[in-house]
Parts: sequence; C-alpha cells; structure tokens
Amino acid sequence: MVLLHAKKALQSSWLVRLTAPSRVRQRQGVDVRAMTGVAGPGSDPWITATPRVCLHDVPTTLRAGGLTPHSPVTLSASLTDENGKQFVSHAHYRTDHCGGVDVRTAAAVGGSYTGVFPSGLLTTLAPAPHQFPFLRLYRRDPHLPWKVSVLLRRGHHALATQSRALAEVELERHLMARGVRRVAVREGRVRGALYLPAGDGPFPGVIDMFGSVGGLMEFRSAMMASRGIASLALAYFAYDDLPKTTDVLELDYFEEAVEALLGRPEVVPDRCGVVAASKAVDVACCMATWLPKVKAVVCIGGSPIAIDSVITHCGRTLVEGFKLNLSIMTADKNGCMYPQRKFLTQEGRVDHPKFIPIEKADDETYFLMAVGANDAWSFDFFVHLTQERMESMGRGPWMKAVKYPGAGHIIEPPYGPHIRYSYHRHLPVVSKDASDKVEGRPILWGGNAKDTCRAQEDLWPRMTAFFTKHVRDNSRWYRQHGVSVMTEIGGHWSGVL
Repeated sequence: MVLLHAKKALQSSWLVRLTAPSRVRQRQGVDVRAMTGVAGPGSDPWITATPRVCLHDVPTTLRAGGLTPHSPVTLSASLTDENGKQFVSHAHYRTDHCGGVDVRTAAAVGGSYTGVFPSGLLTTLAPAPHQFPFLRLYRRDPHLPWKVSVLLRRGHHALATQSRALAEVELERHLMARGVRRVAVREGRVRGALYLPAGDGPFPGVIDMFGSVGGLMEFRSAMMASRGIASLALAYFAYDDLPKTTDVLELDYFEEAVEALLGRPEVVPDRCGVVAASKAVDVACCMATWLPKVKAVVCIGGSPIAIDSVITHCGRTLVEGFKLNLSIMTADKNGCMYPQRKFLTQEGRVDHPKFIPIEKADDETYFLMAVGANDAWSFDFFVHLTQERMESMGRGPWMKAVKYPGAGHIIEPPYGPHIRYSYHRHLPVVSKDASDKVEGRPILWGGNAKDTCRAQEDLWPRMTAFFTKHVRDNSRWYRQHGVSVMTEIGGHWSGVL
C-alpha cells in the first residue's frame, strides 16, 4: 500500500484556466484591485486572486497588500448554495514586513485552520453559524459555478463579525469546462446524467456512483468530463422510480448502465471504468468481477466486503452483505455516529465470507483503492485486508492501494470542502434487534482539512491517468482504429479549456 506523507501539488499542466472574454482575462489575477474598486500597492489595502476564474480543480493563490507591516488581518470566504444555505470559512494572519499576505507562504495563526494552507479557505468552508451544522456542501447543478466571496479585514475576527471589509474579490470556480455537454439518461431502467467532453471523441467512458447518500450526484462527472473523460453519473436508489433502499441491488441494472454508456458514439465502445465511493464500492467490485466490459475500478472509502445489500444477477444471489448493527455504533461529542473500530477489525480476515471475489476478475481488469487513514468507518483496515487477500492469491499486481494520512472517509475532487460530518438519511445500519433500518442521523466521517486537501490533489490526476491507461490506451478497439485524441488526459494539455 502506498502511504503518502508529503503534499504533492497538481502538475503544472493542470493549471489551465477556463476560456474567458479578453476583457475578463485582463482582470484575472492582474487587475482585480481595479475591479473591486481598491487601489494598488503603496496606497489602499488590496486583494488579488490568481486565477480568479478557473476550473474548480485548479488552485487559486490569494495575495493581499497595502496594509500596516506586522499587523493582524482576517481573510474570510463565503458562498451560498442552490438552496440558499450559506457556507463560510476564515483565517487569521499577520502581515509581513511589507504589509502583505501571500497564502502560499504565510502561516495562519487562527480561524478555520492554522499553518501554511494555500487552499485553506476553500477546503474549510462549512455551514455558517446560523445554519444547521450538519449540512453537506456540494453543487447540485454543475452548470452553475461556485462564486466565493473573499473579504480582507483589519484585525482578527470571528466568523460572525460584520465589520467593514478593506477589500474584496469574488472567485468564480467552474465545474464544467466550455463545451462539456450534459445528456439526461433515461434508457430502460437506467437513470442518470451523462457528461461528455467537448469534441466528438472517442473518449474513455466511466460510470460514476456515490454511496448511501442516494439520489443523483453529478459534480464529479462534470469535472471528469472537463478533463476528457465521458462520465455517466448513475443513480441506483432513492431517485425517480428506482428502489427506495439498497436492501436488494440487481447487477442487471448496472449492466444496462454499462451498455447505455458504451452505446454512445462519443465513447470508446469495448470497455469502461467505474469510480465508486463508500457504499457503492461493493457494487463496483461486483461489476468488475462479473461484467466483462468493466476493466478499471477506482474505489474511494470502501472495500470489496459487501455491506448491507443482497446483490443479485439474473435472479441469482451473488453476495449477501453483512449488517452493521446499532449495538456496535458510538458517537462523538457532537452526537455524530460511527462504528467502533474494534468490532469491525475483530472479524477481519482475508477469507471473510462476505468478500466479493475480485481476484476472479480477468487479467485486463485493474483496481485502484484510495482510503483515508483517519476514516471513521475503518475502511483503511478493509483496504489493507483486501491487498493482503489479493497478494495471497497471486493477484497483487492487479490492485493498487493508496492510503492518505489524515484524510477521512470522504475524498472529493480538488478543491472540495473537507466533510468531517454530515446528516445522512440512508444508513447501512440496522436496529439492535435487526428488525428495522436506522435512518436520519448525523454521521462522523473523520479526517482533517489540510490532509484531505492533499489527498484530493494526489488522487484526482492519479485517477484520471488510471482510467486513461486502462480504459482508453488498453482498448483493442482504440488501438486498432488508430484514433487520435486532441486532449491527452493526465499528461500534456493541448490549449486552453
């Protein structure tokens, strides 16, 4: 298992801005002071963002100046989601000898984070003090960019402070590059949304699934399409006319989704990948084991040990997931529930009867398993167990495990918020007498913001390169047709998005 201790910045090739009209480009990171009505250095206080307008997986540098040397200042960020809920963060700094702050090198001394954390204001965005504390921040409509207001204030202030800002800049962070298309998918039983990169393709195709949150989450698919991967955001329960729970999942449904994706003329037609988080990982592992067109699986915060669901195929039971009983659950000081690690690990062994036999996948099928070392749901233990199992069966080379120190259960694309806890409606937990499902609880996911950001920055290009290699480059169809693609994923970026 790869254990990542040091921060790996995104490669320079990832620093690609969203195409904008020239009058806007002139302002990005150069003339934001004029845009905000603030004078330049040597006069009034100012703040800049470089780039100000960009794709959401691109880091932004904040700089402030025109201030008293060695004086306290506060940078604060805020945004409002589609439901009108406000999310905020703040950091306390001391200006340098020139009266400036550069978040790339300056250490925060208080606020939502401390130390040098260039993306700290984005990663620590959390519900405002007046909001329900367990809200989860994610973009429901990826067509809408995140608009983040960053304010500069003199002195060290708490979040609720309404003192006058010295300067302000608005970040505009897009989840969809220009030319990316969304296609609603309603074919047979399949429900979802397909995001296609700009151009005609053919592109590597991926099915994208989240965990027991249910419904349809599309932002990751939009971001993958912005990096040249056709991604089908797939709903599989608690959406439209789909089942209300994960009690029974039919692999036939996911097989239909594979065929729907590969039937698109823009997609490499002979193989696809799957990216799955949390509960969806056991489904993804079943797909790789029993569906021959699935050749690359990225598992985030999950493992091939089936949980909760009975998974069937063609009317035959493939695996019955084990039930998490309320008796093994505990809660932190905020009342957020999570399973006690000792009860999970005491049953852990490589021959666990609930293991999905991913070692039986063919020799062209590969697995990338990413997990946080501080996952409150202990999936780091199960990923380690999976690696031991694969190696014991001579299948070690077909699996790569990456364990991120300090990261928790949820690892999203850069520069998403660190979600330490959130309210969860659907849980893979049963009551103590196993008669009912437990529903509607705040859940602890674990991890810290800085290490989660490092995990995001490492996993995102690692994942896109993985899919490019095993879905596109290893495709016999793609090689036989000698197709050239304008944009190479994970390597050189041709032109500006």
